[in-house]
Amino acid sequence: MEYNHNYLEVAILPSESVDLSMNIVPESGNEPDLGDNSSPSGQEEEEEDEYVLIVDDALMPVEIRPAEIIEAVDLENVGNIEIIENVENVANIMEVQAINENSQENAPEIIQVAEIPQNEDSTASSATSSSALESEEEKPRKKRKLEIEAKSLTQDSDESDEGKSCPICMEHWTNSGDHRLCSLACGHLFGHKCVLRWLKQECTAQNRRCPHCNRKAHTKDIRMIYTTNLSSVDTIELDRLKNELQTVMARNKSMESEISKSHLRYKIAQDRIKELTQKITDLETQRHDFRTELRERTTGGHVGRKFHLDRTFEMPRDGCGRVLDYNSWYGYLAVSQKSPNGIFPGYGVKKIDTHKYEQLQFTLLHSQQIRDMAFHQTQQSLLLSVSFDKTAKLMDIHNDQVLHGFPVESQVWSCCWAGDNPNIFVVGTQKGLITQFDIRQTAGALDTLESPGDRSPVASLATVPPCSSNGIVRGGFLASHLNSCYAYEIRNNVYVAKQMLHEGPFTCIRYDSQNHHALISCRPNANNLQARHIVFSVEKVTENTVACNTVHTFTAGSTQNLLSRPCHINFTDDTFVAAHQESTKSVPIWSVSTGKEVQRLPTCNPVVDLCSFRLQNSVFLGALSGNKLRLYNCEQP
Repeated sequence: MEYNHNYLEVAILPSESVDLSMNIVPESGNEPDLGDNSSPSGQEEEEEDEYVLIVDDALMPVEIRPAEIIEAVDLENVGNIEIIENVENVANIMEVQAINENSQENAPEIIQVAEIPQNEDSTASSATSSSALESEEEKPRKKRKLEIEAKSLTQDSDESDEGKSCPICMEHWTNSGDHRLCSLACGHLFGHKCVLRWLKQECTAQNRRCPHCNRKAHTKDIRMIYTTNLSSVDTIELDRLKNELQTVMARNKSMESEISKSHLRYKIAQDRIKELTQKITDLETQRHDFRTELRERTTGGHVGRKFHLDRTFEMPRDGCGRVLDYNSWYGYLAVSQKSPNGIFPGYGVKKIDTHKYEQLQFTLLHSQQIRDMAFHQTQQSLLLSVSFDKTAKLMDIHNDQVLHGFPVESQVWSCCWAGDNPNIFVVGTQKGLITQFDIRQTAGALDTLESPGDRSPVASLATVPPCSSNGIVRGGFLASHLNSCYAYEIRNNVYVAKQMLHEGPFTCIRYDSQNHHALISCRPNANNLQARHIVFSVEKVTENTVACNTVHTFTAGSTQNLLSRPCHINFTDDTFVAAHQESTKSVPIWSVSTGKEVQRLPTCNPVVDLCSFRLQNSVFLGALSGNKLRLYNCEQP
């Protein structure tokens, strides 16, 4: 520091900002001789004492007055103050003390200047000048002080996060885990997972660089940093809990996989149990039949007609098998089922060769479930089928070809061929109407018949051939609604309905052309608590009425939910009736000649349709359930 009469030179090295506080007190009687050069500029000094503060060779004028504390402006890049001591004729030496700004309080450095002696005139002059300018300088000083404090707070906030966060993700790095502190060869710090992802994913293999300084870097340059002075987040417990959570989740996933496998094994075991149970039932039935036959032979009694299980054909589980019919010319059983090919959805007919016990071609016919089928009486390969898709279709069963489709106004429930005309067929609809078609006229329906007083769905139709001994001499068909049943006979080219007085509700009607007997199935009602299968003959009373003479009434349990269909079984000397009984899960067989039950076939699944046919010297009974077709054989004695 060098002091002259009118100025003070101070050399300050660049570092940080500093506040300058000076207190100058002159000593009386010791006024120094300052000579002629009272100013660095060569001009004479005014009455007020003026001093110059030199920073980096750039002159900044600062007015310093005795007995006054001056707060210097914020000076950037100021620090490590060096004082040039070259004071002439000064009694006391100036002392300068710098306080480091990097302390925890971030307090600005204060330069204290010791008392500098001046004469009394100079002191008085300075005091007067200081008093005059005090009010003018007070406001600028306060403004500068507020700016310095605001900037200091901003720096403190910025510095508080310095050294704590990763420059890539701006999250705090840790001293453990996948985001622990590490550095590259250039020395820049990052979170480990961030810089690893940067080098492997964001950069190519030939151009891997530091994200901060763009210097070349490699994954092998990554070094973990271990330091006690680092301000980091302790995540050891968090990482431990995360590892435990991952372990528990992996264990849960493994347990879920084991549970899923167990469910699958359980389902397979259940299916196997059902299959074995069915086999046991079939074997027990055969054993029972064998024992009965053996007992009768041992005792010398007459061996009766008994059916035993001959073959079982598996149908698709969701095959929706509903009806079946037999073609005696080719020996084919036609079974309705759902299409097994998912590419061509719909419903059709599966052929089964009864001579070879072999399943043959499947033919797609309808878009919805098939409700009824009937083979033509004289044209050997012609099959009629109806469906809920509002169509009736003709098919060549031998060549597996669809010949023609006939549209119907509503969903079709039943069909049959007319007994008086081989070119006519009729279909029964859900609205209770019977529509008449001619296979020679493919344009549309010939006529629509209404049943008087009943618009319930036509559940079943049966062909009646011409016969002079029954009530329908010219031939026609029988129709069973849910609530009533009628016999239709042709008169003047129009079918006339004749009501048959039976008490419903009804599920199915059949006609046996060998004995000229009709068979109708009835559900339980208020007057009859048992399901009934009634065998009767149709007798003519007048031109407009018929009488039903009951031959036998067979009871079949207290429930009849399904629209299952019974059938006749014709032998040379007798006729049997077979029907499904829901309450006992069996198929009882009755003899029409005696009116007694002759056999009962156990079943596990509900039987929806029954069909009998003769093959060589045996009579077969086909029983169709949802996914199985069972053939029972009865050899004639």
